Amino acid sequence: MKWPKKVTISILIAVALLLIGWDIYVAVNKDDGDTISEILLWVSRHPVIPFAFGVLMGHLFWPQYRDRT
Repeated sequence: MKWPKKVTISILIAVALLLIGWDIYVAVNKDDGDTISEILLWVSRHPVIPFAFGVLMGHLFWPQYRDRT
């Protein structure tokens, strides 16, 4: 595995762990409406936001075929 791929995977894992840690920290607080899921639910009242997330997920997870020759 080449080093750029290792760096990319490491960054993705670090960001995921950071977001999980932040969400747990915020969920422990007494204030309501601060977790990532609560913020996304609040923002999703605007129809453009769920559509944009759908486009983003389609871009990330749609098969990307490349000619490996």
